[in-house]
Amino acid sequence: MIDVRNLYKNFGKVKVLKAVSVQIEKGEKVAIIGPSGSGKSTLLRCMNLLEEPTYGEVWINGRLITPPDPYLHREIIVSSKTFKRIYALRVSDVEQGYKTEAELTDDIIAEIKQRDYLRAHEGRTYKKLMKNVVRSYGENVNKVRRGIGMVFQHFNLFNNKTVLQNLTLAPTLLGLKSKEQANAYAMTMLRRIGLEDKAHVYPSTLSGGQKQRIAIVRALCMNPEYMLFDEPTSALDPEMVGEVLQLMKELADEGMTMVIVTHEMGFAREVATRVLFMDDGRIKEQGPPEKLFGDPQDPRLKEFLSKVL
Repeated sequence: MIDVRNLYKNFGKVKVLKAVSVQIEKGEKVAIIGPSGSGKSTLLRCMNLLEEPTYGEVWINGRLITPPDPYLHREIIVSSKTFKRIYALRVSDVEQGYKTEAELTDDIIAEIKQRDYLRAHEGRTYKKLMKNVVRSYGENVNKVRRGIGMVFQHFNLFNNKTVLQNLTLAPTLLGLKSKEQANAYAMTMLRRIGLEDKAHVYPSTLSGGQKQRIAIVRALCMNPEYMLFDEPTSALDPEMVGEVLQLMKELADEGMTMVIVTHEMGFAREVATRVLFMDDGRIKEQGPPEKLFGDPQDPRLKEFLSKVL
């Protein structure tokens, strides 16, 4: 399960994600739709820490892969001397300080949160003190992340390596497979998508649809539990979209857990078990595709669908 809790992401003064919470159960196929700039890709990238949340938490299979957010753990806030030191740093510009546990009421905590007196990941002091509170953070985080495959909008293949080298680099570098095992598995995957004859060519010789299918297979060579797709067809010519979507449908039919940011409404309706609609950094509505597309409730979703369907 991927569990996103109260996620915020700021780029400078621009707030891209605002209190986003969502759970992805094993075996689900979740499509994320919405207008450009709504925070879809940022949410996806936060799920595997390609972007670090400003605050909030991400859990993978019950394991926390971000620093714990004190707003979600009031018991840490009120009991830890370390956190009182953090508060002293953050409320120094406030006329009235809160120095005792009794004064740290829910209303005060909410006010501090709202006014950004304590911002996760802001400065070395926070990170250092945070790790003193929860010393287990950081242990095996990258091992957890290995179970999440990522497919990018623009493929992100290594152009100076052959297709086969692209597929085998990570498994061998991380010691997950021997070179012989990695090569054998990669060739099996290439045969599956009908590109076995492209094993020793460079990505520059491939079409866009071929590159994206190779990118998907590259992620699969890590044997992931989850696959994240960031608009996998938006950089393709229309005639190449079908071959990529077909591979994704096959993965869905095999039970792969998938989160897909997409503008392909037909694909979302056909393949997804749940659809999330995002706008202005928030999840405005979610539900089964037949309900979300057939009987939308949010006014912004209705407006969006009227333009894209």
